[in-house]
Parts: sequence; structure tokens; C-alpha cells
Amino acid sequence: MDLEELFRKKLESSELIPSDGTGRNIMRSLGRREFLRFNLARFNVYYTGAIVAAGAAAITLLTTLHQGNKKTQETGPGKDLNVTNTITSGAENSGIRKDMPVATNSVVEKNQGDILKKPVAATSGDISRSNTKSRSQVPAQNDVSSLISKKEQIRDKVTENVVGDVGIQKKLSAAFSASAQSGCVPFSVKFSNNSVAYDSCYWSFGDGGHSSVASPDWIFDSDGEYRVVLKVFTRDGSVATASANINVFSRPVARFEFRPDNPMIPDDEIHFINTSVDAVRCHWDFGDGNGSDAWEPVYRYEKYEKYNLGLIVWSDHNCADSMVIKNAFAGSGNYITFPNAFIPNTDGPAGSYYTQKSDEAAQIFHPVTSGILDYHLKIFSKIGILVFESNDINIGWDGYHNGQLCDPGVYIWKVRGTYKNGESFVKMGDVTLLKH
Repeated sequence: MDLEELFRKKLESSELIPSDGTGRNIMRSLGRREFLRFNLARFNVYYTGAIVAAGAAAITLLTTLHQGNKKTQETGPGKDLNVTNTITSGAENSGIRKDMPVATNSVVEKNQGDILKKPVAATSGDISRSNTKSRSQVPAQNDVSSLISKKEQIRDKVTENVVGDVGIQKKLSAAFSASAQSGCVPFSVKFSNNSVAYDSCYWSFGDGGHSSVASPDWIFDSDGEYRVVLKVFTRDGSVATASANINVFSRPVARFEFRPDNPMIPDDEIHFINTSVDAVRCHWDFGDGNGSDAWEPVYRYEKYEKYNLGLIVWSDHNCADSMVIKNAFAGSGNYITFPNAFIPNTDGPAGSYYTQKSDEAAQIFHPVTSGILDYHLKIFSKIGILVFESNDINIGWDGYHNGQLCDPGVYIWKVRGTYKNGESFVKMGDVTLLKH
């Protein structure tokens, strides 16, 4: 009795009653596994990690902004971005120096660079009053345009610096490529994820298979057209999708036979019969260095040898299949075999010439042969008495010796001879004489 059967007999009537806390322990274990498993429809460790990462990023951003505001307050809004424009006048008696600063403009840009503070009023009331006295003392139109142009240039420069420091945020997009879009079963494809600004991805291959690997390898083992879909996600819940079709073609089935089954080489021609399925073209390899592209060729071999017969077939999509028969025609085509029992006719000697009728009744003991040139058969009793001898392959033993039916039992036969190709043979065996 093996150990498995022993334990089964000893423990089959035993009963194990779980403790009160077993159910709770199992549910806690299942809850931990579910929390660690990736599932878009359920809160898990991946969502927890995403929330923690988002919180850390928000804290870092707020800290950076706070430090920037503090630095701006310390240095003053006009310290670094002062624009001093000098207004010149043709009146020498105006009392205004040519190099006196007339207006100071503070240019403050937000990150988008779309808001400017209004120009600060003139710094001197005397200058304002002087400007009202004479039209020639008012800045020329060209000077005003130059002032506005300089302000815009400074604004664009500040905006460029701010955007360069913060960085341009890339937009989420989904894209992928495949190593090939069509092939034969089994079809292996390497997918490359070319998406931008994503945090996780999910592949659906159209055959029931899925993957969360960024650039997976996939094998399609059935023919058909498959819609491959890639979805990419960001931590804030944004989703982008890309898709493409993959065509997988079935392979043909290579099959063939040849006739005759036991040809006499080199006398017989070999007829190859192509029974392939879904094939449109083929190539034969006869195993002796020769071949053919015919659908069902006829070929003649020069000698017996171990030939490997091969057939390759292709479908209309250039998918291939092959079949090989090894060691064909390895024998010489010459043989001699004997049955191991027979039942003599009790009505008297049959003359030992066998016919189809005697073979149906198994009344004559004789060989089955092919390619025999010479033949000599002897049959002995258990004690070595010769009971039958023949040099004619058409004459077998009818179970009689000197006109008397031999006793039922086992007898020994020995045969020697020569095949048509010159090969000699010597064989020995036993035959059982059965009582009718």
C-alpha cells in the first residue's frame, strides 16, 4: 500500500473544525492581496502611490512659489525691471535736462506673460507743469512709440525667461508601433509604446489577452483580424487611446502519400500523391538530391536506400508547412516470412501445393515472399527428425510425413536461399501444428 492510499484510509473520516478567527484571517489575507493587485476599478496600492506622489509634487510647487514671492518682496518690483526713458525737447529754456529721467515703468509678468502693471506717473510735478506750457516740450510721437516698443520687448523677454525656467508642460497623447502588422500563425509581434506624458498604460490585444507592460511582446496563436488597443493614463485621471489592426493568417497543412507502398526499385515508378490542405504551391525533396515543383510528380529511384522524402507547401498569404517521411525505401524490397501456426486437413495429404482456398483454411504451411531466386526449406520435429523438405517455393508442408498426419505440437523450420539482387539469406523459426 503506498503512502497516499495509507493516509487516505486513515484520514478519510477525520473532520477539522476551523477556529472562530479563521474566516477573519482569510478575509484579511484576501484584502491585502486585492490591495496589492493592479485593478482600475478598485482602490489599491497603485492609487495610494499616485496620491502620495501628487501630494509631494503639490507641496514642492507651493514651497517654490512661496520662496519666489518672498524674494520678490525683498528686492522690490522695480529693482530688476526698471525702464528709464529720456524725453528730449528742442526748447533750451524749458529748464529740463536732456538726461533727466522722465518716467519709470515697472514691468511685472505672470507665468503666462499676459499682465503688465500700468506705467508709474511722472516722478516730478514740475516736469508735468512744464509739459503743459509748450507743445514743443511734449515728447514726440516717435519717442512715445519707441517707449511702447521697448516695453513690449522687455515684456517678451521676461515672459521668455519665466517660461524657460518653469518648462513647457507636454500634452498627453497615445501612440504605438508594431514590428509587423500581418503574419502567419503563430505570429509574434513586438509592440513599442510611443506615447507622451503618461504614467501608466493598459494593452488589449483583441484575442482576450491584456498587459500593463510598457512595450510588450505578444504571440497570436490563432488566425484572424485583431484590434489592438493601447490606453495611457496620468495620475490626475486623464486618458488617451490608440489602436491598430493586426492580421494573422492560417497555415496550410502539408500531407502526401506514395504508391506503390513497397515498390521494386529500380523497376517501379513512385507516384507521389499530394493531399495537402489550403496550399497553392509546393516543392518536393526526393531525398537523393533531386526535387520537383509539380503538384503530384512521378519519380524513379536507382537503388534502395534510406531516403528522407519531404514536401513544403505555401498558402496564398505565403504561409508554409512541411511534412517529412524518414528512411523511406530502406529495405531491399526482397523478403521471406512464415506463419507461426496452421491446421492440417485430416482427410489426407493435400499434395502440398497451396492455393487461395487452402490459405483461407490455413491448411498448408508455406512462406510469403518477394524477389526470391533460390529457395530450400526444411522442417524438423522437436527431436530433430526431418519431416519435410522442399526446393520449390510453390510447395508447402501439409502436416503429413510418409502419408501419416504428424502429431500436434511445435516444429522447427529452417530456410536458406538467394534474392534476385544476389543477396543470400538463412532464417530459422518454429511453427505450431494445430489439431483440427
